[in-house]
Amino acid sequence: MRKITVATALLVSVGAAPAFASIGDTVTFKFDLPATASFGSGYPTVAELKLTETASGVVTFELTPNWSSPGFADPSDSTVNHLEFVYQGPASPTFAQPLVHGADIDSFAYHTNPNMDSGYKSDAQYISIDWFKPNQAQRFDGDYANSIWTISGAGVDITDFTGTLAHHTAGKPDPISGIISVDPYALTDLHPTPSNWVTSPVPEPETYAMLLVGLGLLGFTLRNKKA
Repeated sequence: MRKITVATALLVSVGAAPAFASIGDTVTFKFDLPATASFGSGYPTVAELKLTETASGVVTFELTPNWSSPGFADPSDSTVNHLEFVYQGPASPTFAQPLVHGADIDSFAYHTNPNMDSGYKSDAQYISIDWFKPNQAQRFDGDYANSIWTISGAGVDITDFTGTLAHHTAGKPDPISGIISVDPYALTDLHPTPSNWVTSPVPEPETYAMLLVGLGLLGFTLRNKKA
């Protein structure tokens, strides 16, 4: 009984702890919901965005389009143009691309207003990324597997991108964490074929920690009952 009490206290302390992240923590978002009022599930993933806490104050982003999706009829003619992602960290974070980074990024912007693409409004701030235009040689098409960049600053960590959301009031997927713009993208049959796709939120790193502690507590209790 004493051990169970200790485990329960640990579970409560994890749940009550403030947001935090450790070096090596990762979160992956899938862009698989069309930014339209007629949305649903079962669509091919358009792209995945992986966030990694790579150092104190540094979060690395890796965007990997799903060029094999039937929506990209011809990866050589399809391009990734724009990305917007929610953010609630310190003001004016620093953007950089490492030496090996896949597709070049044309511009980076930090926004303090809530107005995102497709009529979404962020809870706090948001960040936008632009790749080169489709008629330019540096465009982000099927010649590149991914695009990698970092966002950094004193106090910046991975939970700054997972602890806030964006919302919509017109029947579109809600809430979301980010929007990606691709062109052209066209699915067959009755599926919508928008250029903008959104990602649903995922649990924060500390949520996973609380889940693991809870599962451990459950296993310990069941083992004691069996004994």
